[in-house]
Amino acid sequence: MKVIYFDIDSLRPDHLGVYGYKRPTSPNIDQVARDGIVFTNCYTSDSPCMPSRAATISGRLGTRTGIVTHGSRGETMDLKVDTLPNILRVAGVTTAAVSTFGRHPSPWFYVGWENFYDPKGWHFQATPAWKINEIALDWLDDHAKDDFFLWVQYWDVHSVYNPPESCVDAVKSDDYPEYPTKDQVHNHRNDVFWHSAGMMGIDSYETYKHVVDLYDAEIRYVDYHIGQVLKKLDSLGISEDTAIIISADHGEELGEHGVYIEHWSVYDGTNRVPLIVRLPKALQQSGVRHDLVYQMDLSATILDLFGVRVPEKWDAKSLLSGDSRTHLVCGHGLYTAQRAVITENWKLIRTYHPGQWDIPNVQLFDRKHDVFEQHSVAHEHRSVVKELMDYLTDWESRVAGETDPMKVNALYGPPGIQLYGQQAMEAYEKHRRVMDFVLPDRKPSIDP
Repeated sequence: MKVIYFDIDSLRPDHLGVYGYKRPTSPNIDQVARDGIVFTNCYTSDSPCMPSRAATISGRLGTRTGIVTHGSRGETMDLKVDTLPNILRVAGVTTAAVSTFGRHPSPWFYVGWENFYDPKGWHFQATPAWKINEIALDWLDDHAKDDFFLWVQYWDVHSVYNPPESCVDAVKSDDYPEYPTKDQVHNHRNDVFWHSAGMMGIDSYETYKHVVDLYDAEIRYVDYHIGQVLKKLDSLGISEDTAIIISADHGEELGEHGVYIEHWSVYDGTNRVPLIVRLPKALQQSGVRHDLVYQMDLSATILDLFGVRVPEKWDAKSLLSGDSRTHLVCGHGLYTAQRAVITENWKLIRTYHPGQWDIPNVQLFDRKHDVFEQHSVAHEHRSVVKELMDYLTDWESRVAGETDPMKVNALYGPPGIQLYGQQAMEAYEKHRRVMDFVLPDRKPSIDP
């Protein structure tokens, strides 16, 4: 068995062709999806980056790892935990990761791998896909005959965006998302709050469209590099023996709720992620699945593919097991402190700390008719609110216990809340100058 996991930071599913996006952002990903299983209701259990990857690598919810946000509250994890690379290594599987994420800093991410490659030369978030592939492709040459698990992480879709012009040209069209509208973008310009947390002031609808062009072009850039890996598997004659998994740690808000280019809340823009699984030919399944799954379930699935038992303490379940969930509980801990209860038809959001925004304590969204979560219907469906709040209360009692790390996060104030208005822009300018030192104006041109 051979498995490759493509971990694409900040990737939204609704900007991929396979999920219905009209722009040509993802031809290679779409081809993998045509031969595999596409999950339409996959959510990261904990966001953003640090808690999400902690959940993925440990198979456990953030309430159990204690990692629900960034900063010093997310740097520690019990190293005695049975993590994915530890378990596979004991089982005799060759493991490798090509990633700079440990420098987030998340030192626990380095532990347990037989091979770990953290390329130097860039700020960790600015490491380009071509450098990741340079290492990954060589590694595949050396290990094509092994049973292996390879984790390949790409940062490019995460801001700051600097795709080649060829990728911008490849994706440009008039098919921009439904939200935010022109009027919303105009109104956001005058918001007293920090509405452009993600490195760029949105001063007009044209600027917003340019941001979408850059974001989509970065997806096309990563897609090109995934295509390179797929071609390598073909050339080595191991494509039909290799499982391919494509997902993300979280998505990216692009103005739907007044915040641009940032992962700041438990709204779907941040917590809903793509999940595509193409199994080896001998096990091949294809189709679309609408059941509720966590992103971390991919780790239990990997163990299942290698015939390794999933630890009883894990919250993750194999996607091949046939088990289903009626509810998901997802958390977000950066800029805001929130949880959501997600069912087939509804999404309830409980806000413990709103950060700098005027967010109601409780919101309810109709998932079938309001996919961009624009209109809370909590007052119209009080019985649903009560039902889901009761479920959340029971879940917190069972899973979080007396010392709930999300409520502790809210008590002290989630990281990032001190930045707003002019402070935010000053922080961005400082960040941009650092990034410019290691980031070219444009990545090298490619033919995507």
